[in-house]
Amino acid sequence: MSLGYGVGDFLAVVNLAKAIRVRFVRAPDQFRHISEASKTLCNVLRDIKDIYEQAELDTQQEKHLDEISRSCRSGLNELLSKLDQYQELDPGTNSLGGTCRRVWKRLKWDQAEMAEICQRIHPGRRVLTISENSQVAFATNELVHRVNNTMEDKAQHKLLEWLTTVNYATQQEEYLKRRQEGTGKWLLGTDKFQQWIDNENKNILCTGIPGAGKTILTAVVIEYLEEKCKHDRNCGLAYIYCNFRCHHEQSVDDILASLIKQLCQRMSSLPEDIKTLYAQHKKRQTRPKLDELSESLSVLLGHFSRIFIVVDALDEYSSRGEALRRLLSELFRLQSNSTVSIFATSRHSPWIQSAFEGCLQQEVSAATEDVEAYLRGHMSDLSRAVLRDKDLQEEIVKAITKTVDGMFLLAQLHLDSLRGKLSVTAVKKTLEKLPTGTDAYDIAYEEAMERINGKTEGEKELAIQILAWITCAQVPLMIEQLQFGLAVEPDEAKFDPDNLPDTQDMVAVCAGLVTIDEKCRIIRLVHHTAQEYFERSQTKWFPRAHYEMARVCVAYLSSSLRVGVDLPSSGYSFYYYCCSYWYDHFKLARAEPGLVLGFLQDTKKLAHCFRQSFTFMTTETVFRLSAILPDSVTKAQLAAYFGFDSALKELIEAGHCFNALDAANRSPLSWAADNGHEAATRGLFLDHQDRWGFTPLALAATNGYCKVVSLLLSNGVSPDLKSNDGRTPLMLACEQRPGRVSRPLRMLIGIKKIIEGHLELRSSTFYSYKRVVELLLEADCDPNSKDERGRTALHLAAGILDTEIIKLLLAKGADPLSTDNAGQTPLFYAAGHGNAMGVRLLLEQGVNPNHLSDIGTTPLLLACKWQATDVVRDLLDCGADPSLADHRIGRTPLVWAAAKGCDSMVETLLRRGIDVDSQGRDGWTALLAAIVFAHRTTVRKLVKHGADPNLPGPRHGRTPLWWAARMGDEIILKQILESGGDPDAADKQGTTPLMKAASAGYANIVRLLLGTGNVNPERRNKRGDDATTKARCRGHDRIALLLEVNMDIKETLKVKDIPAERADARLCTNCGLRGQFQDFPRCQHCLHATKVRSVFCSTCDDFLTVYCASPIHRNGALKSKISYARARKVI
Repeated sequence: MSLGYGVGDFLAVVNLAKAIRVRFVRAPDQFRHISEASKTLCNVLRDIKDIYEQAELDTQQEKHLDEISRSCRSGLNELLSKLDQYQELDPGTNSLGGTCRRVWKRLKWDQAEMAEICQRIHPGRRVLTISENSQVAFATNELVHRVNNTMEDKAQHKLLEWLTTVNYATQQEEYLKRRQEGTGKWLLGTDKFQQWIDNENKNILCTGIPGAGKTILTAVVIEYLEEKCKHDRNCGLAYIYCNFRCHHEQSVDDILASLIKQLCQRMSSLPEDIKTLYAQHKKRQTRPKLDELSESLSVLLGHFSRIFIVVDALDEYSSRGEALRRLLSELFRLQSNSTVSIFATSRHSPWIQSAFEGCLQQEVSAATEDVEAYLRGHMSDLSRAVLRDKDLQEEIVKAITKTVDGMFLLAQLHLDSLRGKLSVTAVKKTLEKLPTGTDAYDIAYEEAMERINGKTEGEKELAIQILAWITCAQVPLMIEQLQFGLAVEPDEAKFDPDNLPDTQDMVAVCAGLVTIDEKCRIIRLVHHTAQEYFERSQTKWFPRAHYEMARVCVAYLSSSLRVGVDLPSSGYSFYYYCCSYWYDHFKLARAEPGLVLGFLQDTKKLAHCFRQSFTFMTTETVFRLSAILPDSVTKAQLAAYFGFDSALKELIEAGHCFNALDAANRSPLSWAADNGHEAATRGLFLDHQDRWGFTPLALAATNGYCKVVSLLLSNGVSPDLKSNDGRTPLMLACEQRPGRVSRPLRMLIGIKKIIEGHLELRSSTFYSYKRVVELLLEADCDPNSKDERGRTALHLAAGILDTEIIKLLLAKGADPLSTDNAGQTPLFYAAGHGNAMGVRLLLEQGVNPNHLSDIGTTPLLLACKWQATDVVRDLLDCGADPSLADHRIGRTPLVWAAAKGCDSMVETLLRRGIDVDSQGRDGWTALLAAIVFAHRTTVRKLVKHGADPNLPGPRHGRTPLWWAARMGDEIILKQILESGGDPDAADKQGTTPLMKAASAGYANIVRLLLGTGNVNPERRNKRGDDATTKARCRGHDRIALLLEVNMDIKETLKVKDIPAERADARLCTNCGLRGQFQDFPRCQHCLHATKVRSVFCSTCDDFLTVYCASPIHRNGALKSKISYARARKVI
């Protein structure tokens, strides 16, 4: 509150009311009415005090409250003086220690006088009650707003977690924690980095040797960018830390999903595109495809004016070859439509560096000052002999700095080698033997292992087990998983929870070779060079690692302990690991099946194990396994599935039925062939089809198991049996990647001399497997054979954007003029799928670009429908007619281009002289299509080229402006009005744009149309309805009131209006007249002023008073027929 009105002034009134209320205790009945009035006023004042002590009042509110409190104080003071006339002190209370008490006189009091005083304090009490209720309502709204925000945050978190659960922020925090304060900033000051920051769409690649500190430098760059973008919502930042141990969560799809998630986290609300993507897939319980993620990311980038994407350790992603090419292609593609700047790091890699050719490239290595700062910051980790000797500390810094040669990690390893050296002599001897050069890491790791071997037997055994588990685990291990893995004793019948090792001891015994990420609880080797070293030297340090790990997994799964009952819940994560990877360790160890026979015999446990591991299996495998487990599986089928040939042989010799079928109608041979177990396949020959009609031959061919295919064919298995969907083993093989099925294909083609229907050729073409197509064409397959839809292989090749297969088929005699059942040539397929190169190849063969299909389309129409701008240009250059419309609804290519909002395509067609106002049989023009689909830039372009905004449709007579009002897009409507659109043009039913906007509830559109001054709100359609009636029928009372205000005042007040041509003229929301405003609208209830032209107050939802320059408002008085009470009733 201001100095003019303080809290003390209001407290005085509160205290006065309290005093009077106390005086009415034990009052006679004749004072009951005024007693209740004072009590109510006291309660209201108390509540108002509590509210306004926490509120910030403006000057107007303070003035209002001051007037109310003065009125109350005057009435209360007069009431207090009257009370003195009717009370006197009780003499009986004047004893020692007593309290004086007032008693009521037995006199008749003046009822009229007291009623007048009560009436004086009543208005103040009423106004204060209204004010209190307003504040309570405001507080309630604030609470509801907070609850809604909380619910929205939860929904947003759920959606983002659905995209991906990977959180790179924890890694970022961990790397910054490990970084020595002040290091790494040299990179930020380099010319190339500053050039990257200052220029949009620039890329920079930082390369360096292993251990140069690239990841820490990346963390420094991210921290710098986060600070730069912290206060700028238009600046986007997303980053990825690649890790060769995290293949399962770093596919191209996963990385794009993570980029979307991080960018969404920087926005106040989620974009509708992302919500729609989530809703579509959540309902079907599916995951978005790569092209969907890519499209969503492109749209999302449009919300930012500048985007930074940081990717660390690209070299750790390169082991996946094609995946890295796809990732970089996706990242570079983002720069075509958005201002994306990419920062990446990598080891020296010719392929990666060539991919960044033309971009900024910066060599990074450990800066000398950074290494020195790190060493001095960690001297406290060494012995007291070092801490007492400053000269020795400097000698250590100089010696290690000299040997690291740009490898930051080497400095850490050298420093670790000095731990435990308790004398000056021991430290100096170690410094003299510090390794250098390219083999420095291997030597440093060897020395670390020697230090481990020098520990006690228990510490040595624990360290070797830890390093073996971390090196050979199939996925990065959480610390709890490793604890349980180390605690399992395979030879013990029971698991002992007290055998869990301490995490600090686990790190300490490993001589600095392992570290724990505190946030994500992952235990890992100190660097990926350590991982590479132990993978190379695994046979030296832990040759039986996979065997021992398989034993541990099987023993843990075979135990009778129940997670959460006999084991703590933390043991579930290791149980999950065992379920998923016990067989991988068993297979890598080449162990005897006797190790797991006992486990296999307990089918219930094995079934539960399978169900827990479904996450890591393909959808098809999960589907098949879920059909047979847990009830119908046999030991022979399980042995065949896992390829335990000796165990299978023992089971068959023991009398188990080797041809028994499970619930999926699959035999042991089917499972063995499906998984490529040649040895297990021998002796199980049975040409039986499973539930889906797949034979063992089909399964083996599909998965590329050459030896199994050869074995089955040599034993007379039929290659012609078809699956339930009509596919032969050869067709199934043709649908697979050629690299894995080339040899099985040759075998099957050799057996099957005649390929009926040549379905295999079309299947291979559809899946874009050139090598398979070559093999089939060499086997004299007819390239012009058609499927049931009349399509040849060339049709399919044109539709999958594979120009190499198109060339191959054309060279082998494929007919480019062949038509399918709809009369479409391969050119239609190429144009409809945006295959520009395919279009050029087919046009060179003399294909007619104006060929009309049986369903009335042309290649140009298809290209426009699918927004293939390059194809449109090529077709137009080769003589395609842009005026040809489709026969079904008569829409031209320009209408389809406008409907898709493809401005470049619209511009291309307009330059070819096409009629901008050409209409289809349904009345659609290009302008109408752009309006309906809300393409604002397309509307602007068409209007600029002379599109008629008043052209009525042939069926209903509705103009483009009518549709703009119907769609409710204020920006588009303004563009149409500026181009000369008639705002009062009605359709054939007499419905005007104003009526349609009022009926749809578009208040802004109604105001915009009224503001033109060229609409008649009293105009009625053929049914007799005006705009007000339309709004009222649809429940839009505010719009109805707005229209009534406009009509009533203009009808009642015959005042000369200021011409609409006046540049400074605006529409008064109360009197409906145009005039230059002298003041902003002000609420006559709460006196809130708003700069927005509205009939209602945004604060209290009450009616606004507008002061304009017309004679009606010259004195600031409202003379409208619409009264305050009427407005409140409407609300």
